[in-house]
Amino acid sequence: MSTPSQTGQPQPPGYAAPGRQAPQNPNFGGQYGAPGQPGQPGQPNQYSPQGQPGFAPNQQPAIAGPDPFPQAKATFATALRSEWTKIRTVRSTFWTLLITVVITVGLGSLIAVGSSSHPAPDDDFTANSMSGLFFGQLVIVVFGAMAITAEYSTGMIRTSLTSQPRRGTLLWAKATIVAAVALAIGLICSFASFFIASAIYSGHHIHVSLSDPGVLRAVVGGGLYMAVTALLAFGLGALLRHTAGAITSGVGVLFVLFILVQFLPHNWRTDISKWIPFNAGLQIITTKPQSDMLAPWTGFGVFAAYAAVALIGGAIVMRSKDA
Repeated sequence: MSTPSQTGQPQPPGYAAPGRQAPQNPNFGGQYGAPGQPGQPGQPNQYSPQGQPGFAPNQQPAIAGPDPFPQAKATFATALRSEWTKIRTVRSTFWTLLITVVITVGLGSLIAVGSSSHPAPDDDFTANSMSGLFFGQLVIVVFGAMAITAEYSTGMIRTSLTSQPRRGTLLWAKATIVAAVALAIGLICSFASFFIASAIYSGHHIHVSLSDPGVLRAVVGGGLYMAVTALLAFGLGALLRHTAGAITSGVGVLFVLFILVQFLPHNWRTDISKWIPFNAGLQIITTKPQSDMLAPWTGFGVFAAYAAVALIGGAIVMRSKDA
């Protein structure tokens, strides 16, 4: 509003008669001034709290409230709890693991029936009872690969990295949960297959017990083999970030490579076949040594080394590439 002067003529805002102080404008934090200077109408005074960019007249500065999660920290323990919650609440996890148990125990029982009907002196009945692992590992490959690739395909990995910015911590937490779940399922499959096969063998006067030399190691080794198989697939999934590619690569490493070696000349096949993942890893479930294969723990160590290479490669890719 204009201010009347002593002459009665309206004067512009900010006019002060001689001997009088210029009026204050409380809405803008200071005196009216010349155009383009702090204090002019519509422009906050540079010394007022509202004079910062982004504040409108009469707007009070926002004050951050208290942290709603003052105790929340992005630690390895919290990452483990988060990954465990994710993996156990996904419906596909239950069905994948159930199929693993059914295939492994079912096929192991069928093979036990066949081997007990026509036993041979050099038969390894413990290994025969867990032959279902040959096919059950295919489903575990799917489980291990999808534990990481599913988050990339849905974009959920960005949310995971927001809650846990340390990529290495997130990856190893996922790997730990995958290995623990696969180990538990592998042990269930191994012991169930062994006890069912033992009952079948006893009906044909074939006695196999956990107290026999190497049997307990073989049965527990079946669970260890499944855990490392899941880690191998998980590492390939982190490396490739693609579900189909990771599953195909896992099947190729475990099965296709085994088949291709059979077409090599005999001398080459004898030297190479013991080092491929399938043959090296499954020595852990044998109780009778094979001259052309590695020792049980040596072979399992070679198999674990393949999984370690895949995991290290996946960790490098996860650290170096955007989600």
